[in-house]
Amino acid sequence: MKLKDLPVGQRFKFANGNGKEWEKISNNGGICEYNYCRCIDDLLQDQRRGLMLIGGSNDHRMNKYADVII
Repeated sequence: MKLKDLPVGQRFKFANGNGKEWEKISNNGGICEYNYCRCIDDLLQDQRRGLMLIGGSNDHRMNKYADVII
């Protein structure tokens, strides 16, 4: 499955990645070659539970044609 096919909010792992869990947070459609994703494993416990704000520094641009595993 490709990253571009996932709905916003879906959690996944990259097929060729390091095993970390990610969440898709944007869908740029056909405009850009990337989608913004957030690495869940890099967040603090309070950020994961929604008790602490998450900054944009946790968001990464990822190729929307990357292979992912749900």
